[in-house]
Amino acid sequence: AALPSLVWFGLRTAQSLTGASAGWLLSGLSQAPLVNGLLPALSVSSTLLPLRPRARFGLVLQVLGVLLLLAVALKRLGPSPVWPLLASALVGVGRTASVLPLQRWLLAPRRLSLTWLQRLGDAGGLAGSLLTALLFPLLRSTAPQFAVAALLLVPVLLLVSSPRFQPEESPTPATATAPLATPLAATGIDPRGGFQGLLFGALFALLPLWVRAIGGGNCVDFGLVLTAYGLGRIVGLPLPLPGWGLYGGMAMLLQATTWLPAWGATALFVPLGALAAGTDVRLTGAHGEGGDTAGQLARNDRSLAIGSLVGSLAMGAGTQVLGLANARILIVTAFVLAALLLPRRLKAAA
Repeated sequence: AALPSLVWFGLRTAQSLTGASAGWLLSGLSQAPLVNGLLPALSVSSTLLPLRPRARFGLVLQVLGVLLLLAVALKRLGPSPVWPLLASALVGVGRTASVLPLQRWLLAPRRLSLTWLQRLGDAGGLAGSLLTALLFPLLRSTAPQFAVAALLLVPVLLLVSSPRFQPEESPTPATATAPLATPLAATGIDPRGGFQGLLFGALFALLPLWVRAIGGGNCVDFGLVLTAYGLGRIVGLPLPLPGWGLYGGMAMLLQATTWLPAWGATALFVPLGALAAGTDVRLTGAHGEGGDTAGQLARNDRSLAIGSLVGSLAMGAGTQVLGLANARILIVTAFVLAALLLPRRLKAAA
């Protein structure tokens, strides 16, 4: 399973590195919160499109999107924010088109288990965040990040273009419950999943702009914040807290970032990630057992995507009106409301 492991880890690293670096690049081209909120919204909106699963086409789109971002970072194109927005849309569409056939191939017998696929995906996301911080000092720009991301995508593109890549025509039960393996024709919305997606879509929509404009940090600081959050999610320590306590704890941690120096605020994202992982576990458990599990998870994934889309746009529009300095007030208020309302909905649905 060495080749499948390296392929999936490299792909997830490239996607994480691209997403974080694109956010930082855009924050330097435009200080408008609404424009910055469009980037994650465009990226996640591709999951709602009725795309035909095509691995090679999807990987080609991702490579083209990363190369377009590289051209912007190298100042080969104008400083218009339209270019990174367009590139992120290409990457998002490519990711959505390629993920199902890739996961079907990876989860075939004698390749990867579902648990190992999830762990490699989490590790790749963490590695991408760390590389965002480590590569920036090379040229004091995001060009090294996009160059590395493009190189990491090449082996995956070669794999899906080779004769050995023959994914199953129909998903196995394991594939149906795999992360990101959401049937593109999934219908229906789960309000609980949508609200969860809204919270975290709003939380990360303007984080690059906040670190740059309010925190006075650079891409290294931004990458370390994402790394701390990813580390907290991977550690995922069992926390004996009720549902309202998880959301309330995140609200308190976000507010506490204003009271600490930069390194202290970054460190708070480790427990924040652990609390976020706890809310995901409770949300998944709220679906109960029995019935169409694959359909329930597909519905939840779609709901998370819709919520993230709405949260990104709402955060961008609200901050555009109220000012970036008030962005923290908006997100802390959102988590306080989640502590008051969401656990009750979960209990009522159980």
